[in-house]
Amino acid sequence: MSFIVEFGWLAVVITILAFLCEYMDASLGMGYGTTLTPVLLFFVEDFAMIVPAVLLSELIAGIVSATFHIIFKNVKIGKEEKVKDPTEGLNSNIIETRTESSITSPSDITIENKQNGNGLTDSLSNLTRDTKVVLILAFFGVLGALASSVISVVYHSSEAFNFGAKIYIGLMVMAMGIVIVVLRNREQKFSYKKIISLGVIAGFNKGLSGGGYGPITVSGQILAGREGRSAIASTSISESIVCFVGVSAYIVTNLIMMNRGDLEITWDYLGWAPYLIVGAVLSAPLAALTTKKLKAKWLKIAVGWGTIALGLFSIIRYSLHFVGIW
Repeated sequence: MSFIVEFGWLAVVITILAFLCEYMDASLGMGYGTTLTPVLLFFVEDFAMIVPAVLLSELIAGIVSATFHIIFKNVKIGKEEKVKDPTEGLNSNIIETRTESSITSPSDITIENKQNGNGLTDSLSNLTRDTKVVLILAFFGVLGALASSVISVVYHSSEAFNFGAKIYIGLMVMAMGIVIVVLRNREQKFSYKKIISLGVIAGFNKGLSGGGYGPITVSGQILAGREGRSAIASTSISESIVCFVGVSAYIVTNLIMMNRGDLEITWDYLGWAPYLIVGAVLSAPLAALTTKKLKAKWLKIAVGWGTIALGLFSIIRYSLHFVGIW
């Protein structure tokens, strides 16, 4: 297969599939790779021809999607805006006086230094909650993407391990969807500890199976007290970073294999990428707008049932694949 697949009915079908899957992914924060990859396997049996192209298209579409999520204010990235105190300056004529001893007290100097902190701490503390969540998810997601290359090499020949890992991901995704639906009317208290734990789990799952990042991070954020719109947008941004690492890993691995003489370098595995990119990018603005317009109540319900459906779909698909049917 050449780098550019000959344009025809198959190219049109691939573009449409990418459009639909990215619309679902960018509007609900999940489902692009999980749904698109097994569907594309109907057209080609070589798994290695699909995954790199899907990752590359997901990277570019993710960047576009993240940009529109920011434009539509589904997420606030950057420093926290300080709200000016309306009473500031009204009592400027009241001046607090201190004695000389209190000014030079070592304890006062220590307290003041602690309050001032250092540049890095101040910079991090001034970031918006959305920015902190994105950084946490991206950091652990990148670790998972890097770990996936090692795990795939160690256990690539074990069908039982690969099957068990993917069923585990499917069950976890479905379980989190069920929890969201059951607890949809209950307010969850936000906690950074929950977000860090979520990042670890999502990163581990990404490294274990190569998928399940979006469903886990979106549903997990909602269960950690995040609003659905912000959870979706944060996942879209952090997953773009993870996909960049994944695509880079594929390219670097191919170059290393070529230099060792174990592989003749070819870009055939990116042959479907142009059509996937076109379809995915076209849907990104519409998907971000849908996220903005959909009410929080219905957004949470959609995420819950969507997560359940993806988890169930993954379990059925991998079970059929294991017995040689799909």
